[in-house]
Amino acid sequence: MFAIMAKNYAKAKDIALEYQQIFGVNNYFLEIQQHPHIEDQNIVTPQIIKLAKELNIPMVATQDSHYAKSDDAHAHDVLLAVQTGNSLDDKDRMTMRDDNFSILSVEEMFEKFKPLGEDIILEAFENTCKIADRCNVEISLGKTLLPNFPLPEGYADDMTFLRKLAEEGLERRFGSGITKEIRERFEYEMGVIAQTGFASYFLIVQDFVNWAKSNGIVVGPGRGSAAGSLVAYLLNITNIDPLKYNLLFERFLNPERISMPDIDMDFDDARRDEVLAYVGQKYGKDHVAQIITFGTMAARGSIRDAGRALGFSYDFCDQIAKLIPIAVNTDKTGHLKKSLETVAELKNLYDTNPDAKALIDAASKLEGVARHSSTHACAVVITPEPLTEYL
Repeated sequence: MFAIMAKNYAKAKDIALEYQQIFGVNNYFLEIQQHPHIEDQNIVTPQIIKLAKELNIPMVATQDSHYAKSDDAHAHDVLLAVQTGNSLDDKDRMTMRDDNFSILSVEEMFEKFKPLGEDIILEAFENTCKIADRCNVEISLGKTLLPNFPLPEGYADDMTFLRKLAEEGLERRFGSGITKEIRERFEYEMGVIAQTGFASYFLIVQDFVNWAKSNGIVVGPGRGSAAGSLVAYLLNITNIDPLKYNLLFERFLNPERISMPDIDMDFDDARRDEVLAYVGQKYGKDHVAQIITFGTMAARGSIRDAGRALGFSYDFCDQIAKLIPIAVNTDKTGHLKKSLETVAELKNLYDTNPDAKALIDAASKLEGVARHSSTHACAVVITPEPLTEYL
């Protein structure tokens, strides 16, 4: 495309032939789109068609889609203005309002591509289906994917090594005071862990927790249902004796409803990166990643953000935002609509003030939309194979 825009057709031919050689004759297509209100598109598309015919490279028809429905165009434009810190009246800002960038139906695609000619449509649409038919992705859900904990020499399986560490923990925590009650609870928990197949999970967690503690990194005593596990206490994962406080193991791990154990850990903020680095070194950097987190627009925030983009005064937006009850000011969708139904003053403004109606309509489409992304402060994924095998 850049070669065509630079009016260097010969260079465009060389690039197309090079890619065809790299990917193979049957694996390389030239993409054509129809956005007639964009001047550059009207320059590029005819040249790509010419290129495809001259080099006998198949064409494929696509639609550049940025929102679901055509009537989402205005809301998308407001969102772009919010994300770029602009208002809709700013000149030379990023915008996609010049054409339809929604997801089109087959009929709409045919109508849009009709000016290019029936022969072009038939070939490009047929190839779109051919590519779709080649795609087959099966995602296995509900399957636990735990990394392989490296066992010391002489241990055949995870349960054997886990039992060895837990027995050591019994001696360390209780010494000569191991009662029948403690032993029975110990054997019960070990049996459930073996039955549910989560021995490696305990080994993985105790390993990085004990590494952190041995390196002077402050670790919390354990929170939530994990505090009900005697085995977790023996492995030094938690620091609370569940028998002393009559805490239930079944809240943490239940053989009748098998789900991943949930051990909530707290590490010193200033040295958390060291724990992550240790985990990456142990299991491989390509097996470990922090997860993404999205900041989404809540009801009040969407009013204020949309108002700035639409050019309304802060006081006007703030007045409307404060009419939305705080109880519904979350990042979920539908709270603006609910507030319109329950707050009489907000409903009256919506019905009588055109600016308020425009603002609330725009904000209601932005509510719950991801405004920005960042790295989650804590959550980490560790996989048995490189992450690229799963993502």
